[in-house]
Amino acid sequence: MTEASSTLARYALLPVAALQVLAGYLPRALGWGVPIGDRATAGGIPPELPPGPFFAIWGVIFTLYLAFAIYALRRDSALAQSLAGPLVLVGLLNTAWMVSTQAIGHPVLDALLIAPILAATWRGAWSFDRLRDSVSGLERHLGESLTGLLAGWLTVATAISLPRAGRHVLGQGPTDSEWIAFWSVIAAVSIATWWFKNRISRSWWFYAAAGWGLTGIIVNNWTRTGFGYFGWITLAFIAWLIFRRLMQGAQGARGGRGASSASPMTRGMSG
Repeated sequence: MTEASSTLARYALLPVAALQVLAGYLPRALGWGVPIGDRATAGGIPPELPPGPFFAIWGVIFTLYLAFAIYALRRDSALAQSLAGPLVLVGLLNTAWMVSTQAIGHPVLDALLIAPILAATWRGAWSFDRLRDSVSGLERHLGESLTGLLAGWLTVATAISLPRAGRHVLGQGPTDSEWIAFWSVIAAVSIATWWFKNRISRSWWFYAAAGWGLTGIIVNNWTRTGFGYFGWITLAFIAWLIFRRLMQGAQGARGGRGASSASPMTRGMSG
């Protein structure tokens, strides 16, 4: 990224932060489109969909995004230069996804639109992990929490969009082929988590956001769908993800550039 484009991205972060918030509330205020939550539950509640309160994590993410936008506007640091581009892309793509979901609401289109948001989010997490050891204090906490929460939550959001798109293509209802739908989410999150910790970032915030989304699946199946066994399986899956992270550690952006000399447990606790 050139110096000019990096500067432009730094200045664009603040209006993009506002744009994301407006995209979530303006359509409803103007009386057009269907709220995102209503789209997801049309015709019934699928087993992989967290209840509405779990999507409040977007409020935390948007607040951190705004805080980083202000930070980047005030300080032309290496961290601001590195993250501004990916975060602007995330914000613009996320805005397009929210508008499309409310105005059109096509499951396949929604899944296709969320994929590049995930890619841009992971790019931001990877960029931060490369600089992680060179930043400290509030700067480090802000960058790591924002990129980690975005990456973890978008990973789960992408995973749960897959069965919805698949059911639409096959002409099935929300609770049809529930085992296939559920295991497709578990498999997608498992593969993504392995890749993230070994190639993208060492951040534990990823696990916090992904765990939050998976906990939503537990609550959904214990309280709304009657598929209680999916809840127990998801609970065991969360425990397995954390255990694997602790025992194997994480290479993050360093993956593929030589193994760390630290023991697996030491690497796991150092993230």
